[in-house]
Amino acid sequence: MKRRSRTEIDFTANVPDQVAAWLDEAAFTLAALPASGLRPAGARSGWPDIVRDLEELGWIDSDDMPPPPSADEISRMDQALSWLQLFSPSERPYRTVINLRLIVHPISGMHRWNWRKIASKMGIDYKTAQSWHKIGIELISKKIRQPAFFSPQTPQNAVSAVI
Repeated sequence: MKRRSRTEIDFTANVPDQVAAWLDEAAFTLAALPASGLRPAGARSGWPDIVRDLEELGWIDSDDMPPPPSADEISRMDQALSWLQLFSPSERPYRTVINLRLIVHPISGMHRWNWRKIASKMGIDYKTAQSWHKIGIELISKKIRQPAFFSPQTPQNAVSAVI
């Protein structure tokens, strides 16, 4: 995985390709985050342990985990994952497909949900799932290109007075 030092999207280049690359990096970063020690030391749970799928059993208890991600990688992951909130309720299928593709194996980097599994889960053809993923990436690209998206200093309801 190529490490990126930029923290912004370059709007002069192909934005959908950059959004897809950021989401791929976010998936790898998410997979590399440590999952143990998330509760305070004294906290206990009465719930039973999670029953895992057979596909997960091979790597969950493995010592071959990737190194923990850096703070910059986590910041980029947070930014990329925040883009998923931009989908409207009518665009939910695109968000679902993108979310399922964000689950990757931490060592091999293989997607946990291939196109055929996504299609089976959603009751669609795998080509439709691929198409929805591409459309979702393009929708994110269009929404983050809006000037108001990257200008947090400007209030959303600001009205300029003409003198």
